[in-house]
Amino acid sequence: MSAPVRLILIAIAMTGVLSAMVAGHALQRAGGTEVRLEMTPVDPRDLLLGHYAILNTPLHTLELTGLTDMPEAFARGDVIFVSLVPDEAGAWRAGGVHKRHPGEGVVMRGMVYATRSLRPARFDRSVTDPQADEREAEPRVQLTIRYNLERYYAAREEALALERLREESRLRLIVSVGASGDAVIKGLEIDGEDHLDRLF
Repeated sequence: MSAPVRLILIAIAMTGVLSAMVAGHALQRAGGTEVRLEMTPVDPRDLLLGHYAILNTPLHTLELTGLTDMPEAFARGDVIFVSLVPDEAGAWRAGGVHKRHPGEGVVMRGMVYATRSLRPARFDRSVTDPQADEREAEPRVQLTIRYNLERYYAAREEALALERLREESRLRLIVSVGASGDAVIKGLEIDGEDHLDRLF
């Protein structure tokens, strides 16, 4: 096989792979459940790395109290499934965490990036309550989770503007969650107005 023919075949194969990736992304965006996530502040030292805004939502840092009976079951690198429930304002929040997909509801798949032990709740109380639940004496577990939703690529000036909007609580992330739990970014809600990304 000559070199030109080989290059043409390689180019065709690469084009096919890229087309399949874009088509799969488009199908997931169209077929998944749309959820909207509130944004939370980011450490100012890490606000902008290149031409993208760093995204952080309440789902990225979860204290497991009330979300699972086995908080110690999760370790760094574990796959985690987070059940989502909508609140009155239309934003979605964690309703439970699982080691395996529960098979029902809207569930987002992530990976445990870090674990942290917090002080028992009783030490955070300003007034001693003799009727406090026994669980308040137990250590609390907090997880940092990654969902592959942490970066929103944009031109530098646009990314900086998005950071400012996020700090002013004027920004929400629009995500499509598939049946398997995988999530993709559809766009942003800015001041109540949708700005959906275009694939083509």
